[in-house]
Amino acid sequence: MSIDLTYDDKTVLMKVEGILTSDNSYLLQDKLTEILNSEATNLEMDFLECRNISSTGIGKILLFYKDFAAKGGEMEVIRCSHSVYELFSMLKLNQLFTVNLG
Repeated sequence: MSIDLTYDDKTVLMKVEGILTSDNSYLLQDKLTEILNSEATNLEMDFLECRNISSTGIGKILLFYKDFAAKGGEMEVIRCSHSVYELFSMLKLNQLFTVNLG
């Protein structure tokens, strides 16, 4: 799994590729902490090349969402694979932030 961050003023693009498991979720945590500690107020997430996200990864995204929203941040899934889209929809995460299918 790989996670790349691209900063553009107050917007961060986070591109996740591979399978996000409980074993590699620390990588996601590190990147989300970096974003939270930055000046960014907008996070665009690209999960198009991500085939699945474990419950641990979902938990980290939800905790980040709470902290990011508290500092005035907004986040959106700009693209995601069909399997990730279904997961986000089933968990009703699309009610917290916008989730777009790839």
